[in-house]
Amino acid sequence: MDTKSDLESSNGLSRRRFLVGTGVAASAVLVTAACGSDDDTSSSGESTTSTQGGQQGASGDAAVAALAAGLEVLAVSTYKAALDAATAGKLGAVPPAGATFVQTAMAHHQEHLAAWNKVLKSAGQPEVTQPNATLKPTVDAELAKAKTFGDAAKLALTLEETAAATYLSAIPQLKDKTAIAQAASIQAIDAKHAAILLFVLGMYPVPDTFAKETKAVKA
Repeated sequence: MDTKSDLESSNGLSRRRFLVGTGVAASAVLVTAACGSDDDTSSSGESTTSTQGGQQGASGDAAVAALAAGLEVLAVSTYKAALDAATAGKLGAVPPAGATFVQTAMAHHQEHLAAWNKVLKSAGQPEVTQPNATLKPTVDAELAKAKTFGDAAKLALTLEETAAATYLSAIPQLKDKTAIAQAASIQAIDAKHAAILLFVLGMYPVPDTFAKETKAVKA
């Protein structure tokens, strides 16, 4: 019996189970926060038209754009905070490829934000500069608890999966062809980000046959 090989195999399986379990836990916390806003009403009992991290009163494509922009601001700020924490040594050893991914993904989300703000500006709406207000407290709390690069990667995975699901859900709501193409293009990029993070965390990078809207945040 190759005891060393068996032990390494066992440790690898245990690590995979741990990562999967904690990843699911972080995901559940964020999805709960997102879903908790689905039935928000005003004090008078009437449904509000405010978007998560967007503008009051926005509707149609503008509401979707405002929601998307709020998620992009959140992604940029979260990756920036994770990068700052890593630079300060708060996340332990960070592989060079990990740092490169964070910087690249952050740049992608910054460009996505600019694209959605362009849509808002063309619709006569103000640009979004603040993160999604519903998800931000939960994301900040989860990031504050991160002790390793793996912890930060799990949070990033949940954010990317949430963004990808939101874009998938938003595509049928959009009317403008350019906005539809933009949402579809960004959804694919966020799904790729998620695939990379799944691989980094020791999980299969493309677990589903079809993209899902389960974690989507609604406008």
